[in-house]
Amino acid sequence: MSGGAMSAREGRGRTVRWPLAVLALVAVVGLAVADQGEDESAAGAFLVGLGVTSVAPGPDAEGGVWYCGEGTSMPGEFADHSVIVANPTDTPMTAAVSVFPATPAGSVSASAAPREVTLAVAGKSEAFLRLAEVVESQYTAALVEIDSGQAIVEQRVQGPTGMDIMPCATRSSAVWHFAAGSTRRDARLVFALFNPFPDRAVVRFTFSTDEGIRKPQTLRGVLVPARSLVVVNAADVVPRFSSVSTTIEAQAGRIVAGRLQLFDGAEGLEGLTAGPGIPEPRMQWVFPAGPADSGMVEHIVLYNPSEQEASAHVGIRLDSSDSRSALAPFEVSVPPRQQIALVFGDVGSYPVPPAPFSYSAASSLPDGVGFWTAVQVYNGVPIVAERVAAAPALSSSAGVATAAGAPVTAVRHMIAGNRADGAEVALAVVNPSSDSIALVTVSKIADGQVAPIAQLDPVEVAPHGRLVVPVDRLADGDSYALLVEASQPVAVSRSLLARVGTGSASGGAVPFDPVALDPSAF
Repeated sequence: MSGGAMSAREGRGRTVRWPLAVLALVAVVGLAVADQGEDESAAGAFLVGLGVTSVAPGPDAEGGVWYCGEGTSMPGEFADHSVIVANPTDTPMTAAVSVFPATPAGSVSASAAPREVTLAVAGKSEAFLRLAEVVESQYTAALVEIDSGQAIVEQRVQGPTGMDIMPCATRSSAVWHFAAGSTRRDARLVFALFNPFPDRAVVRFTFSTDEGIRKPQTLRGVLVPARSLVVVNAADVVPRFSSVSTTIEAQAGRIVAGRLQLFDGAEGLEGLTAGPGIPEPRMQWVFPAGPADSGMVEHIVLYNPSEQEASAHVGIRLDSSDSRSALAPFEVSVPPRQQIALVFGDVGSYPVPPAPFSYSAASSLPDGVGFWTAVQVYNGVPIVAERVAAAPALSSSAGVATAAGAPVTAVRHMIAGNRADGAEVALAVVNPSSDSIALVTVSKIADGQVAPIAQLDPVEVAPHGRLVVPVDRLADGDSYALLVEASQPVAVSRSLLARVGTGSASGGAVPFDPVALDPSAF
């Protein structure tokens, strides 16, 4: 572990001795979580209605609470779980981390209390914690409580079939949606139900499959005890479906729900992707990344969890000398409780919905020209949208990456855990404004310094334009965070691709002070 120190003695079953100051911090933040009851934390309440899962609380907040629920912490498992705390300020911070082992499904109480450690996060630096150093459990979750609203928390999972890195959630919800997923023979689809709150939750699952809706009897009332993590393997109850969308609804309480999706290579696809779900369908989604890195192909999955048909335009804006260049939008109808895939190339061995629920846009895209995508519903029925990028197991860029679209923009974003150990790191910044230029600066945070990347200080991004930055070619160092600052709200995503072996990641940055997308912008 680098960049921070665990205050607990390492290993299972060891006594944690905390300084009085840290005990006071944990008592205050813990009481805040316990007292939430029906209310969210300040940051969580702010997110309701914006459709966003993660946001930095900001400089006016006294602290932040982050939920990192998707990973494993036992030797030989497929998604070794770590958390990363990034501090962009001069002031050292303290992160209190509670690590939860999994509780068997059907238990009426948590199988074990979480183990608690502290991370010291120096100014303008990152701190890392591998959860297996605290708890040995097949699955683990972490509650991270920080004494500052300026830090962000991300989680990394890594295993033999690949890796992923994504922001931890900053809100809970009674409903979670997942547009993409598969339970075919080579796939493992696991849902993590994390309840760090003092009241129990009871949830039910609805799956939209290739052959219609499935509501398994065993998943119509899954108990998630207070202060626990419960894991459900969807392949055990809805097996052998090529394409699956999922809605998890709480009948009592609230949770943070996440997904782990693995492909083992048996069908020509190998990869690992993870992350929290989407709490609210929206009318608009933006995908800054696209196309995928060389050797990878992508598609967007639109999932309609409602009982009414949704009608949407999918707009594709090309990277070209004319930044306003755009293809004619694709008009897509998404039936109730169904998913539609818009494919931007030959998806090869990746499972997409069967005809007539899959459309191809490949013939419309010029070779060698990048693009970004915007989804806009025009009949008032909100939907959930995710982007999937994949490459075959035998290709040099093998991997799978799944990420939700951005429902918001912001003038300031952060991304943690950009490791230069054999990975390509690319940043995509979209200016959704139809009439004004955005000035964008990208800074590297590492080793006690925040330094603008010289080539990007600042860069103009035209209206409806996109900036793509090969960060790994411009910034060296073992690990660093990135700070993106703009003169007006932008959308930001990060793609990461292993140069050797299997591994890819693609997801949004953590925004500060997010604002909803402007419906007139598209």
